[in-house]
Amino acid sequence: MANARALLVHPEEGSDRIETALGAAGFDVTRTDTAASAVAKATTGEYDCVVSEYALAGDDGVALATAIEESDAGVPVVMFTATDEEGVPEAAFENGVDRFLQKNGSASIDRLVSDVSTVCSGVSASETRQDVSDHEPTASEVTRAVEDAPIGISISDPDLPDYPLVYVNDAWEEHTGYPVEEALGRNPRFLQGPGTDPETVDEIAEAIGNEEEVTVEIRNYRRDGTPFWNELTVAPVYDEDGDLAHYVGFQNDISDRKEAERLAEQRAEKLATERRSLDRVLGRVNGLLSDISRILVENRDSGVISERVCEVIAGEPGYAGGWIGEVSSATGRLEIRAASGVSVEPGASYDVAETPAEVQEAIETEELHSGSIDDAADGPLEPKSAGGRRLLVVPLTYGDRQYGLLGIYGNGADVLARRERRVCESVGKMIANGLHSIETTEILTTDRVVELVVGIRDETAALARIADAVGGEVVHLGTTRLEDDECELYFRADGEGLDLDELASLPLVESMRTVSETNDGVSFAVTVTDSPPLTQLAAHGGVVTEATATGDEATLTIEAPPEHDVRSILDVFRDEYEGVELRSRVERESRDRTVAEFAAAVDERLTDRQRDALKTAELNGYFEWPRPVDGSEIADRMGITRQTFHQHLRAAERKLVEAYVDPRSDG
Repeated sequence: MANARALLVHPEEGSDRIETALGAAGFDVTRTDTAASAVAKATTGEYDCVVSEYALAGDDGVALATAIEESDAGVPVVMFTATDEEGVPEAAFENGVDRFLQKNGSASIDRLVSDVSTVCSGVSASETRQDVSDHEPTASEVTRAVEDAPIGISISDPDLPDYPLVYVNDAWEEHTGYPVEEALGRNPRFLQGPGTDPETVDEIAEAIGNEEEVTVEIRNYRRDGTPFWNELTVAPVYDEDGDLAHYVGFQNDISDRKEAERLAEQRAEKLATERRSLDRVLGRVNGLLSDISRILVENRDSGVISERVCEVIAGEPGYAGGWIGEVSSATGRLEIRAASGVSVEPGASYDVAETPAEVQEAIETEELHSGSIDDAADGPLEPKSAGGRRLLVVPLTYGDRQYGLLGIYGNGADVLARRERRVCESVGKMIANGLHSIETTEILTTDRVVELVVGIRDETAALARIADAVGGEVVHLGTTRLEDDECELYFRADGEGLDLDELASLPLVESMRTVSETNDGVSFAVTVTDSPPLTQLAAHGGVVTEATATGDEATLTIEAPPEHDVRSILDVFRDEYEGVELRSRVERESRDRTVAEFAAAVDERLTDRQRDALKTAELNGYFEWPRPVDGSEIADRMGITRQTFHQHLRAAERKLVEAYVDPRSDG
C-alpha cells in the first residue's frame, strides 16, 4: 500500500521475509526488537499499523497490544506469530489485537500482507481495487477542495511569533463571522471569550508545545459576540525533512449537538428531581393513609377521630399541622372542632369572610383549594399566622353530605404540590366516609331519636306528581338504588279501578310496572331517572320511616339522632321545592332500633335484583298460604324468567336467614 507505514516488532531472525513482503506491497517498514521501543514509536502517530510477534525479548506481543490500546494511539495491531500456546489468541483479541495469524510458510506471509492492507485502509481484502494512478488530483484541485470544505480549516505558522494564522478557508469565515483580512496575522485565541474554559486552552497549548495532535470542544465567540461550541482539532504538519512546518486546525460548529446534550441533561435532572419529589410524597402520604385508616377503624367517636387525624398530620414530615372545622348552620361561622401543630385552637370560631380565600372557595365550591405564604394576607388561619408556608383546604364530603373542612399546612416549598393534593383529596373522602359510617350507625343504634314530620306543598315534587297521575293518595313503601342516579320507588295506592297508564307519560318516569293487584288497591314500582331528595337523606343523617303524597302535597316522617342539625335535613328539600315546612319535632325513645338494625344488615347483603325479587314476592302475597300467585306470575311482573326469579329469591332468602341466625356473618 503506497505511503503506508508499518512498524514491525520482531526479533532480527526471521524478520527479513516479513519486511520484504510488506515492502513489496508498498509499505514503508520500520523494525524494532522490544515492546518498550515499539510503544514509544507507535504512539507518535507516524505509523498506520503495528505487526508484532508474540515472543519478544523480555515481554510479549499481548502486553504490547495492551499498552498501545491504553495509550489511545488508535493504531491497529496484527499479531503474526509462531507460538501455539493455549489461550494466546483469546488473550490477544481481548487486549486490542485486530488480527491474529499463525506463521505457516509463504501462504501465511501472503495472508499477512492482505490483512495488514485491510486494517490500514479499512477496505476488505476481497474488494476489487482500481488503478487510480491517472486520477490523482492536481494542486489546484486540492486547494479548491480545502477552500470549499464544509468544516473550517485554518493554518498557523510556528516560525512566526505567537503562531499567527496564515490561511483560513470559507467555512472558517462562515463559522466565526471574521473576514479573512481580520483573521490573518493573529493568533486564533481571539475567538476565545468569557465562557471559554481555561483548562481547555491549557490543553491546546500543551499539545502545541509538545508538537502533538489534540482534539477538544471549546467555547468560542463569533465576530458579533455570539458564542458557539467549536469541535477543534489542531495537528502539526511536517516538511519533507521532517521539520515542523505548520499547525493545521479543523473547526466544526457543534452548537446544536451541545444544546441537545444540555437539554437532555436538564431533562434527566428534571426527571431525577421529580422522582425524588415523588418518592418523598409517596413516603409522606403512605404513612398518612395508613395512620388515618387505622384511626377510622379503631374509633367510633367523630370528635376523637378529628383530634387524632390532626395529630397524625402534625406528626408527618413536611407538614406543620392541621385543623378540622365546620360551618355552623346556626351562626354561619367556621367552628374549629380539632387542631394540632399550628396556632389554631380547638373551639375557635371565625367569620368565614375573614378566613383565607382558599377556605372560602372550598366552602363555596366544595372542591379542594390551596394557597401559599407568598400570596396570603394577615388574618386567622393564614399560613403565616398558623405557622406554615402553604395551606391546603380539603372538603370532607360524602355524597351530598358535608362533614366540614380539613386544613393542612405544609412547611416546605415542594410540599402539597399537584400529586400530593390529589392524594389529600382522597384522604378527605376517606375521612368523610368514616364519619358517615359512624353517623349512620348512630342513627340505627341510638336509644333516642328525633322524629320530624315534614310537609311539602309543591305540586312539582316527585311524590306529588306520581300521586296526581294515579288519581289518589300513594304510600311510599321503599326505594331500590340503581346505576348512576336512577332508582326504583315502590308505592301502594288504595281504591278500586285505579289507572296507572298516566304514570308512564311523566317526564321523570323512565318505566313503570305493576307489582301486585287486589280488590283493595295496587302496588307498583316506578323507575325514575333522577333520584328525589328523600333518597339523599341518609347522607345527611336522616332516615325516612313513612311517606305519603296526594296531588297537592307530600308528607314525610323522618328519624335522626337528637344532636343532629335539623336545618341541614330541611335544606335537602328546600333546595329543591317550595312550601317546605317542619310540622312537628318530637324527641322520643327509638321504637324500631332493632328492626332498623336488622333491615340495614339485610339490605347490605342483597343485590339489587335479589332485593327486587324479595320485595315483589312479599307485595304479591307469595309468602302467604295458600299462595295467591305462583313464581311464574311474579316473574312475568318483573320481566324475567321463572328460573331467574327463583334463583334471586332463594339467594335473598338465604341471606335473610343468615342475617337472623348469624348477624356477624358476611353473607
